[in-house]
Amino acid sequence: MNEARNGRWLMIAACLVVAATLAAAILVMGSPAVQREAKLDQRRIADLTRIARLADGYFERSGKLPPDLAILANQPGRRLSIADPVDGSPYAYEVTGNRTFRLCAVFATDTAKTFEAPERWTDEWSHGEGRQCFDRKANDDAKTN
Repeated sequence: MNEARNGRWLMIAACLVVAATLAAAILVMGSPAVQREAKLDQRRIADLTRIARLADGYFERSGKLPPDLAILANQPGRRLSIADPVDGSPYAYEVTGNRTFRLCAVFATDTAKTFEAPERWTDEWSHGEGRQCFDRKANDDAKTN
């Protein structure tokens, strides 16, 4: 009888440890929904990075920035996502000067609050939640994207 009682307490203690471990993992890593939002934001940053690189290449070849994202997306041999992966709304692109442009997207997370931010994104792509814009300069040697 005593062994059965000890076994029961051991089982209860093991279940509590497992439950506490799962709760701690969710607190540290975030819920699956939060992780999904962070992955989608990583995709948005990857899309914006590619757009910025292709805009640089377009500027190098033609001496001017493309007037819109459709021109970049329709270049032969290029595959470019110019729309949000969730709702399909187009990323905002605006030429702001002879060599400068602005890219905007709507983000679900804040890089200051995500654990992956320092490793995943440089400061130039740091963002808060909601609509965020990034000003870029074509062929800027200081760029790291």
